[in-house]
Amino acid sequence: MDVLSEVLDTLQLRSTDVEALKVEALYRAVSPKRQVLAHIVMSGDCTLDVDGGTGPLRLFPLDCFLMFGEQHYQVAPVSEGAPARLLRCSYSFEQDLPHPFATHFPALLCFRSHYLTDESELGRAVSLLDGELVNARLAIDFVALRLAEIILVELLRRFQLEGTQPVFLAALSDAVVHRALQYIHAEPGHPWQVPELARAVGLSRAVFADRFHRHVGEPPLRYVRLWRLLKGRRELQRTTLPIKQIAGQLGYSSSTGFSRAFRRTFGYPPSYLRKPSTESRTRTATSG
Repeated sequence: MDVLSEVLDTLQLRSTDVEALKVEALYRAVSPKRQVLAHIVMSGDCTLDVDGGTGPLRLFPLDCFLMFGEQHYQVAPVSEGAPARLLRCSYSFEQDLPHPFATHFPALLCFRSHYLTDESELGRAVSLLDGELVNARLAIDFVALRLAEIILVELLRRFQLEGTQPVFLAALSDAVVHRALQYIHAEPGHPWQVPELARAVGLSRAVFADRFHRHVGEPPLRYVRLWRLLKGRRELQRTTLPIKQIAGQLGYSSSTGFSRAFRRTFGYPPSYLRKPSTESRTRTATSG
């Protein structure tokens, strides 16, 4: 069970745009609320300054930074007449969903050039993306977006090497907590209890509960409940299974209990996701 893949899929993280930026003077921008932006310096030195930050950060070729959520920032070349060229990749995701990956992730992450210059998939993916933008070959939009998604996942993988990972990424680096997450994700409908999970990973109840909470950002049973509801939300969006059947698969004894927990977490009932859009209702009425 690949936990991170499931989480990224549930948060609907997708690459939406890739472009090359030539920064010849002060460049001001705002990162959108429901997006992640990745900037990779391809040539030239520049500085990054984020509102509310600690001051300008000097960036060199093949340095990279990620921005999560809405932020005002500016990039400027270090020397006049020496522009910096950057690749900017934009990603959409459901930032408001109550998963610790989204709620606890840092607003800004910086990666130095050694992450992109080694013989890794990250360096090769960046090189391929740069080549796509320079050569503008057939199907460039499709290929560039896929490469951008690979780059983001590789950046997340590299960040685990830093040793100061945010919660949840830290959980995936901890063999014991990662194994517990795999059990939960593999069988979300199982009536998990803390003692059972603790025995499964070979720890005492108290030690496991503390370790899980510290690395994941949520207590074990709260995470189980959140994941069940997030999984249910995904099933409601992507399948036509009856709500009662989805509730049963996720361990709820009745659709009423599932609906009550769903509304409490997301602010609307499960049936809301099954309502046809205004456009489709209009189209149906017109065709009738």
